[in-house]
Amino acid sequence: MLVSKTKHGGRVSLAEKHNKEKLKELRRMENFYCPVCDEQVILKVGSKRIPHFAHKAGSVCADSYERESDYHLRGKILLYNWLDSLGLKPILEAYYHEISQRPDISFVYGDIQYAIEYQCSVIPEELFMKRTTNYFRANITPIWIMAGKNIKRKGSNKAALSSFDYLFLSKYSSEHWHIPSFCPDTNTLITLHSILPVTVKNVITRYSMIHLEKAQLIDLLNPSGKQLVSLNEWQIEIRKEKNLSPLYGTPNNKFLSELYRHSLIPSLLPPEIGLPVSYAPFIETSALKWQSYLLMDLFYNKRLFSMKDVFQAFRKRVQKGDIQIRRLPLVKEGNELAAVKEYIGLLVKVNFLIMVDDNYFQVARKRYIKNNVEQEKIEMEFYQKYGKMIGKLLNKIQ
Repeated sequence: MLVSKTKHGGRVSLAEKHNKEKLKELRRMENFYCPVCDEQVILKVGSKRIPHFAHKAGSVCADSYERESDYHLRGKILLYNWLDSLGLKPILEAYYHEISQRPDISFVYGDIQYAIEYQCSVIPEELFMKRTTNYFRANITPIWIMAGKNIKRKGSNKAALSSFDYLFLSKYSSEHWHIPSFCPDTNTLITLHSILPVTVKNVITRYSMIHLEKAQLIDLLNPSGKQLVSLNEWQIEIRKEKNLSPLYGTPNNKFLSELYRHSLIPSLLPPEIGLPVSYAPFIETSALKWQSYLLMDLFYNKRLFSMKDVFQAFRKRVQKGDIQIRRLPLVKEGNELAAVKEYIGLLVKVNFLIMVDDNYFQVARKRYIKNNVEQEKIEMEFYQKYGKMIGKLLNKIQ
């Protein structure tokens, strides 16, 4: 902790610049107490870590179980000082009694109460969800910031996101998905934006980096995705996924077994299977898989089907465990069915589906591609014809 109470109710903040000798003198003269549990805490002033307060061994305070690293403490101080320099009058480690939570930093902007949680270690998903839900119920907008050191880059425009990383995903007023992160080592705000999932973990993304001294609040609250998602990158990645799926499969792989039973080969799936949609992050299962299930269950199986049939088929796969749904606690609008509906609408636009009337769809063309040469030709023609339109829809360009 960086904040404690004194015996007489005063507040001591270590975010302010303190001489170590003066802190040691203060430690000899004063007792300090946790603002959450009122237990006595120790002011630690050493040579290896920055000064901080710590609970005594055997503490029952919930906050004592999350030991903050030096990386975390430095990041918290830098973020606090940055917000203070913007004139926002932030409060370090304010305790909200109504929800029993103590975010790293709190501030008010535009009549909105914000709470920053700078999370540098993995915590249980349920705890993340609980804290987020409590903030919203208290009419507080949470901002979860990931540690910059935890970003798993896989290239200039690619990253690997764990299920925990996805909890940080936000949209706010921006149309583009983004994850804010901060690195105290470089004093840099790093944002992953225009995030587009390809597999369960791998995403296409754009990175923006700005030194904290040059950053404005909008760079945290609503970063602009100036670089849009490249459909060419998607095409390359989804082609890799189609070609590699059988290599990563096992003899008992249910998905591959179902494809082969329907006389379908991953590498020869039509280009309409494995299309990007903006609501994709709500579905943990890869686009290639969940769209293939719709191909097998509906598109190549029924002559006519409604949107209700599509939703029922999708839900059935979810219930069977074939499709996994992702929880995004910071996102208030959208869900997995929005992704499905968006995909069906896209199939109509690329003339794979025909609307028979206001309620029913019909497949316009059933294609069983024979070989890789034919596949390459059909895929190239598809993206030449529809690529620009798909890109505009994906990037919300009017």
